[in-house]
Amino acid sequence: MSSHQTRNTGRSPGSLLAEFAAVDFAPQGRLASIRGQNILLSLSRGAVFSLNNTAADIWRLLQEGLTVEAVSDAMVARGVDAQEARNYIEAALQDWERHGLIQPLSPPTPAETYLRQIVAVPGLCAAILYPASIAFPAATAFQHLEVRDMGVDVVFHLVESGERVHLFRDGHWVVSCSRDEIPVVVKGQLMTEVLRCGEYELALHAAALHRNGRTLLLCGNPGSGKTTLALALVHAGFGFAADDVTLLDSAGQAIGLAFAPAVKSGSWPIVREYFPEISKAPVYRRPDRRRVRFLVPDDPLPPVPHPIDWVVLLRRAQDVDPSLQVVAATDILGGLVNGAAAPNQELSSTAFDALCQVLRTANGYCLTYSNLNDAVELLEAACQ
Repeated sequence: MSSHQTRNTGRSPGSLLAEFAAVDFAPQGRLASIRGQNILLSLSRGAVFSLNNTAADIWRLLQEGLTVEAVSDAMVARGVDAQEARNYIEAALQDWERHGLIQPLSPPTPAETYLRQIVAVPGLCAAILYPASIAFPAATAFQHLEVRDMGVDVVFHLVESGERVHLFRDGHWVVSCSRDEIPVVVKGQLMTEVLRCGEYELALHAAALHRNGRTLLLCGNPGSGKTTLALALVHAGFGFAADDVTLLDSAGQAIGLAFAPAVKSGSWPIVREYFPEISKAPVYRRPDRRRVRFLVPDDPLPPVPHPIDWVVLLRRAQDVDPSLQVVAATDILGGLVNGAAAPNQELSSTAFDALCQVLRTANGYCLTYSNLNDAVELLEAACQ
């Protein structure tokens, strides 16, 4: 990271630097000069960066508590051309902000141009404040979770700064992202909040569908097709409860986290057969830069506990004969705990009892398939 070239942002010269100057930043790294090389360590990510001498000087001045304007004046006093100094500072701040090496100390006071969205998920009611300029279509990914007249547990505040958007939780900075990552980042933070504060015994890495008041869980590793199969089952008449995380309560019942499924680009043609509207949904990016579209549920089921009657382990492969085979309780248990998370990072005796209750009452299967329609047909027949 040399931090000495500015990018074409479409703004007039100096306008981006003015935006940085209006924000107080706190460095989130440690800088050392070793054998003539400036080494910067990110405290939050554990990543290591190399800075040129000019960037290292800017970092040290910021770490001393100087404002952006004061840093620019200090560089000019050392003989650097004023415009060149601004270019260096702007490029450095952009790079450091993108890598999480600097963070704003506090968000500005919300103005009337902010959109306030109140959403409820199991165990949490959150307010999300969006600047009007970026509220849509990002906020539509959570419109099915909107509620009225409920007390708010936490406030998330999105703040624009140059090319980045910062997310604050109750006034404290959490993370920054690009505009095309907003719904993904907000969803992730809401999920984190539920897992941190919610009342549950175990968070299962499983999609959840309802049929006649009972729950079908789909368990599988990433890439096993949980989201696409869940959506195909919704199209076939199953009720949607969750596509990724399902909470298990102390009685062994399931509570789905009904966030809008984030459909990866490779699955768009498949999902389009069931939900043509996916083609018109906005394209967003995950932090790993993979493209996704959110398919907002029309009528998600209320987040109340339901008994688990079916647990299905997914095995998707090319050119295989579809089959739905009964599996042993040990296999069901392995599928449920694979990727699961406990509130205190340790399986409690109550959580184990809840899992045992599922094993006693649920039917366990392994679904092998390559064609989605075959999988739906087999599950429809089994879930009667």
